[in-house]
Amino acid sequence: MERSVSCTILAFNEEETLDEAVTEVHGALTDLGRPFEILVVDDGSTDRTADVGRQLEARWPEVRLIRHGKNLGPGSAILTGIRNASKDVICFHPADGQVDFREVASFIPLLDDDADLLIGSRSGRPGYTLFRRFASQTYITLTHTLFGLREYDDFNFIYLYRREIFDGMPIDSDGIFMCTEILVRAVDRGYRVQRISAECKPRKVGLTKAFRRPVIQKTFRDMFGFWWKRRSGKTD
Repeated sequence: MERSVSCTILAFNEEETLDEAVTEVHGALTDLGRPFEILVVDDGSTDRTADVGRQLEARWPEVRLIRHGKNLGPGSAILTGIRNASKDVICFHPADGQVDFREVASFIPLLDDDADLLIGSRSGRPGYTLFRRFASQTYITLTHTLFGLREYDDFNFIYLYRREIFDGMPIDSDGIFMCTEILVRAVDRGYRVQRISAECKPRKVGLTKAFRRPVIQKTFRDMFGFWWKRRSGKTD
């Protein structure tokens, strides 16, 4: 069974990269030959991201712009994408140019029959500062320890889901930890997880918003809060 695809483009102040990101996704999904939609989620941008999104919406009928009235933080755009997706496969693509979506699209057929969830590790961390490397490794190590996911060496890069895994699945976090929470819940429910590996490219312009102090603090609060809830048997 060939599954249709819903791809959410995550954008916060990405006026310089959004057009290229959506064009790349549109081309890859067109070549894949399946029905698809592209949801551009503008997370309260203060630059021209929304204007670029409207231009893309007018260019292609498969593109739809969804705007947050204010910046809700990393993860909120993913949650919006999940709630608004109408296709069989749900995936996400950052507008910062660090992921080659044509490579991502090549993995989508694995969700037809072989897996319910794909998680992608990165080939490396080009452009990462020493602090970013430390924070990333600390996050992975804590997740291994708290949730028993040691077989997943690096899981915090690419996610592709069958839509049905979200049926009846509560999601507590609306931040960076959310994708890890979904992975833990999926494993607990017995869904088939397959690992893939993809190239991580240096960001073309701008700076990441994921390593600001408030974001890091919220991520660890969400992580330990979910760990305690799961340990207490109150995750559903």
